Amino acid sequence: ANTKFDNALTYFENQSCAFCVVSGDLTQTGLYLRTDENTAGTEYLDERQFAKYKEICDKHTIPVYELCGNHESYYNMPITNNLAKLNTYTGKNVLSYTVTQGNDLFILVGQPRDVWVMSDDDFTWLSNTLEENKNKRCFVFVHSHIDDNVEGGVEDSGNPSFARENSIFGYWGATKTANFINLMKQYPNAILFHGHTHIKFEAQQYDEAANYTEKNGFKSVHVPSGGAPRELNADGSWTGKDAESQGYIADVYSDCVVLNGYDLINKKIIPLGTLKINVAEGT
Repeated sequence: ANTKFDNALTYFENQSCAFCVVSGDLTQTGLYLRTDENTAGTEYLDERQFAKYKEICDKHTIPVYELCGNHESYYNMPITNNLAKLNTYTGKNVLSYTVTQGNDLFILVGQPRDVWVMSDDDFTWLSNTLEENKNKRCFVFVHSHIDDNVEGGVEDSGNPSFARENSIFGYWGATKTANFINLMKQYPNAILFHGHTHIKFEAQQYDEAANYTEKNGFKSVHVPSGGAPRELNADGSWTGKDAESQGYIADVYSDCVVLNGYDLINKKIIPLGTLKINVAEGT
C-alpha cells in the first residue's frame, strides 16, 4: 500500500494535478498497535504507520489533503484523543476543514472514531459551511458510503449488491443518516465523495449505481481504493485485489466535472469509472 500511494502521487504530479485528496484510511491501525489483537487492554501507541504516510507525502511537491477514516480510530481508540499527533503527521489538528481552489470549495469531514461518520459539532459545521457557500460549487468528502446493508434500506453508490460487510452509516443510526441525506439534498451545487468499501470501478457492470447515483436526491460518487481494491463478483461476493490501485483524476470545467477513473499502476483510464457530472461554478 505504501508503494502504491507513492506511485499514485508520482503519477498525479506527472499529470500536473493541482492537489490530491485522500478520502480516509491513511493507515491500518491509526496510532495504536496491539501485540495480540485478541487481548483487550494491550493498546500501545505506535506512530510508524502515520510516520510512513508523512514520509511519502513529504517526498512529493503535490499538496495532499486528507481526512480520517475508521482505521485511524482502530481498536476503538478515537483519533480525537490524539489531535496533536495527527497534526504532527498531516499538518492538520482538526478533523474537518475546507480548501479553496479557484472558484470551488472542497469540504473535508473526518471521522472522530471508528463507528461515527462525523461528530455532532462537525455535522453542524458542515451544515453551516454548505449554507454559507450555496452559491459556489462544493466538493464534499466523507469516508463512508451511505448504506445500511439491508435489502430495501438506504442505498447509495459504493456498495453494489450489498457486497460490503459493514457500514459506518449503519452504526451511526437511522435518524442521523436521514438528517445527513436531507442536508445534502438541499444543495444541488454540491457533489459528495466517499470511499470505505474498496470496491473497484468495474463493479458497475453488475450495478449501474456502483460508482455514481442521484437516487437519494444528491450527487454521490464512490472513490475506490488506491491501496487494496476489491473486485465484485457476479454472485455479490467480493475478492481482494491487493496488487491493484485505482483512483480519479478530475478535470474541472466551468459547467461540469469530468472524473477519469484510472488504473494507477498500468496508468490507463478505466471506462466504467469515467463520469461527467453537470454542476456549474456559481450554481
